[in-house]
Amino acid sequence: MALAQWMEDGEKPFDLGDVDVARAQPFQRNRRYLQERVSETLGLLYADHFPYRQKATARGVRRTPFHDRLAAQGAVFGELSGWERANWYAKPGQDTSYHSSWFKQSWFENVRDEVHALRTGLVMYDMSSFGKLRVEGRDACAFLNHVCGAQMDVEPGRIVYTQFLNSKGGIEADVTVTRLSETAFLVVTPAATRLADQTYLQRHIGTQAVVVTDITAAEGTLAIMGPKARDLMALVSPDDFSTATHPFGLAREIELGMGLARAHRVSYMGRLGWELYMGADMALHAFDTLFEAGRSLGLKLGGMHMMDAARSEKAYRHFGHDITCEDHVLEAGLGFAVSLKKPAFIGRDAVLRKKDQGLDKRLVQFLAQDPEAMFYHNEPILRDGKIVGHLSSGAYGHWLGGAVGLGYVPCKGETPQALLASQWSIDVAGRRVPVTASLKPLYDPDSSRIRA
Repeated sequence: MALAQWMEDGEKPFDLGDVDVARAQPFQRNRRYLQERVSETLGLLYADHFPYRQKATARGVRRTPFHDRLAAQGAVFGELSGWERANWYAKPGQDTSYHSSWFKQSWFENVRDEVHALRTGLVMYDMSSFGKLRVEGRDACAFLNHVCGAQMDVEPGRIVYTQFLNSKGGIEADVTVTRLSETAFLVVTPAATRLADQTYLQRHIGTQAVVVTDITAAEGTLAIMGPKARDLMALVSPDDFSTATHPFGLAREIELGMGLARAHRVSYMGRLGWELYMGADMALHAFDTLFEAGRSLGLKLGGMHMMDAARSEKAYRHFGHDITCEDHVLEAGLGFAVSLKKPAFIGRDAVLRKKDQGLDKRLVQFLAQDPEAMFYHNEPILRDGKIVGHLSSGAYGHWLGGAVGLGYVPCKGETPQALLASQWSIDVAGRRVPVTASLKPLYDPDSSRIRA
């Protein structure tokens, strides 16, 4: 039924990400890989799906340029789409095994320390696995303006946060787009959806003069985040990183050590910082330069668990959990990333209809009042004692001091004030945990720490 409807309408009738062939990476058709991984996943089908459970087979296929450097510093790796990614950093002699649990993980304090360093000092983490798609050609700007909700016709160097929408206003992809030149753009996507997002773009090109190229493996990417990020950049580059010269949302080429890099001032963790993109040939030089200079500033390496905890505190949405093709961009709280001044783009009519009719649900952030409670996702949300939804994602907010989750709740005909005036709780294994509900990020609601 789903396939027939997809063929008839030209778009998925509901979220089919778990069975869409575009979810698989090209290398995953390798027969040896399939023999190992499929045997493991079939064996785990009816096992308890513990949070953070790591696959044991078919590992080590894709590694970023920084892999060995991170391993030498105690990185404990997880795997996504074949990429080996540092999840957290172990102390000398610490057990690096993942012990399945629905309570606090064995690495809880390690991630707490990484988040604390992010909020008060300086953190560097490897985000080379994130997808990088070059979209270029004579019609590149017009093409992206058609598939993206935000305005893409910006000055070269500007970074735009946007979504690919479907005709119902649902979110097909959640990306940043950087205009590199008049005819070239860089689309940065989650690692897990790189191929799906590339496929979506290619399906909409038609006869336009546009080429989409995956350059993920061609560039290493290091994120430098924290209130001391500007101090570190001053130690490794002669360029000016003041807000006046390099404001939030700008990308430009810089000197880094004895090489070159492209510095994007943007953040997925709610703190001042830069994402640094450099050719794979200069990646190790960039890492060594930053790591050595950062010692004097107390630089700490961070992993993907830290990133998830930090983005949860800032209420940043996670594609595949908090936002999918079934979630309307306005109900997801992302209306600011849509430009209705543009004459036409996919989903524009659906956005206008929802704006006129009002929202049926809202994505709300919740903070546990019990610091021992843990949220992962799918926990029931209760309003005044009645279940009204479930958490779409959850993590521990180490800086906020409690578990943090996002989830959609019905709100038709209600004001935000009336919604938040209710008594909210989250059901954790049968125990109702009181929570604070908010429509604004509980951490840095005005984003002053990012734009400082």
